[in-house]
Amino acid sequence: MKRHLFTLGLLLSVPAFAENTTTASSQEAHRPPHERKSPVQLLLEHRQDLALSDTQAAGLERIQAALEVKNAPLMQSLEALKPARPPGDGTRPQGPPPASGTQEDATRRANREQAHGLFDQLRTNVTQAYQEAEQLLTDAQKTQARTLLQAEMAAHRPGHGGRGGPPPGE
Repeated sequence: MKRHLFTLGLLLSVPAFAENTTTASSQEAHRPPHERKSPVQLLLEHRQDLALSDTQAAGLERIQAALEVKNAPLMQSLEALKPARPPGDGTRPQGPPPASGTQEDATRRANREQAHGLFDQLRTNVTQAYQEAEQLLTDAQKTQARTLLQAEMAAHRPGHGGRGGPPPGE
């Protein structure tokens, strides 16, 4: 009897412990790609590590601001494509799933294809902004910036047991 109570106590304490240990960095790792920091933002955050001059930092800030303006309509379009939340408590409706081939399925497929196109545009804009930003850097800064970006990308890869399986090469 005592063992069951002890186990129950442990199970009830795990969610509370997990909530308290969640940090901003772990929440950031689970952001969708369109909400992650751009490479230019990352360079600006590491301006001291990269030893950026004031002129370089100002140029990167200008590039980042232009990227945000360029991506704003794409982000709005993505928000508009999000499916509406079902009324109620958000649980799945009871009963069998709707028949495939319905108008709702066709709309969902069209929205998904449109979203893929918007994500491609976002990636293209981010890549162009980074290429423009790299032109402001010295060769040593470029090497260090690429190392920072690779570390950031590695931090966002799925780990062992996640949906994506183990990291590549393992």
